[in-house]
Amino acid sequence: MQAQLALSLPLSNEEIFEAIWRELAPRRDLPQIRVVVRPYVNTMGKISLRDGLLEVRLSDLISGAPATVREALARILLGKLHRRPASPVFVQRYRSWLNRREVRRTFHLVRQTRGRKFVSGPAGEHYHLDPIFDRLNAAHFDGLMARPALGWSRRPSRTLLGHFDPSHNAIILSRILDHADVPQYVVEYVLFHEMLHLKHPTEHRGSRRCIHSREFRLEEKKFPSFAEAKAWLKKL
Repeated sequence: MQAQLALSLPLSNEEIFEAIWRELAPRRDLPQIRVVVRPYVNTMGKISLRDGLLEVRLSDLISGAPATVREALARILLGKLHRRPASPVFVQRYRSWLNRREVRRTFHLVRQTRGRKFVSGPAGEHYHLDPIFDRLNAAHFDGLMARPALGWSRRPSRTLLGHFDPSHNAIILSRILDHADVPQYVVEYVLFHEMLHLKHPTEHRGSRRCIHSREFRLEEKKFPSFAEAKAWLKKL
């Protein structure tokens, strides 16, 4: 198991990365280490090693975190660089900090103010999401769900068919679904799935995030063409 650093004295970010480098790669020369803080929105850190320079770019959201959390992230980043995954203890510590209520609230506010969300609008070439949303809302949510921003992705992704962004209150579907060969019930199912994320927000339990709760799964199966849509999407 990886040992924890002695953090009784304040350590700079550079000192933390230097200590962990010496631990993970004791036979390799210590590179020059440069830690730069950036106003990232969707990542806590990036790392690269080129020409003897180890450059670490940390989000300012974590720069003020406790040293134990910064150490955990340093172990995760350096572990990826050295192809030695960090101990689950440090991964859990980092995730537990991310899932703290006040930290999540800060991230949410920062994403709202910093993040720029591309929303194409609900009208696609073959499907218009507004009337589909309204039909699903009336049929499954008693017409009580406020309509978020609806749109299509920039690129036709096969891996991310849809997502709900709570920071910008937007549902985005993959443009690959906006095609004449895609049955309407498939588009309805993917949109219905994302609408359930509005009704059943992500639950945080310690270091774990529960994105699809039991209630979410049970309600999802009530979609009339659930089995047919899942089968069609498997072929896609």
